[in-house]
Amino acid sequence: ESLNAGCHADLSRWDKLFISLEDSHMKQNMLLESVRQCCGGMVSAKAQVEKLLKSALQQYMPSLGSSCRAQAEQADLRLHDSMVELRREEADRERRINATLKRMLHSGQEENARLKRLEESLASLTAESQPTPRPGGWGTSGMKPLLSDLKGMTSPSDVDVVKGSLVAIATELQKVHLQLSEMMDQAGTLSNNQGDT
Repeated sequence: ESLNAGCHADLSRWDKLFISLEDSHMKQNMLLESVRQCCGGMVSAKAQVEKLLKSALQQYMPSLGSSCRAQAEQADLRLHDSMVELRREEADRERRINATLKRMLHSGQEENARLKRLEESLASLTAESQPTPRPGGWGTSGMKPLLSDLKGMTSPSDVDVVKGSLVAIATELQKVHLQLSEMMDQAGTLSNNQGDT
């Protein structure tokens, strides 16, 4: 009887072990089935997401393209307006420079005419001396030969007046020459800028 009881106890232990193994195998199969179901659900969800993305792209791409085209057209319009404004400013600047150049040239011609008239009057006053040479330059250095001939004049007041007039004319001619040089430089710079654009 003790032997039968021991065998029965061993059999009950083995039965419990097999039962636990079967339970674990069943649980493993259930887990595998759950994993397969999850994988299938992920594939289905991925397909649905891709379908939604395609439909969204098909729906919003035309509006997005039209919006991009509208922005590009606005940018082109602003650029065109800026270029037109820049050309207008350059044209105005060129007109102002040309007008200033004309005024400077006219002033220079008037000063030359005044100088010529003064030389003619000096030539008539200094008939006994050598003919009065014209000034050799824009500065006062070109006035030295002319001023040396003034010594032959009889009236000191006339000499002083003529000297003052000649110095004033020489100064004005220097200013005109400087202004003309500056305006020519500006005109050259403007021409170069227009050539670059």
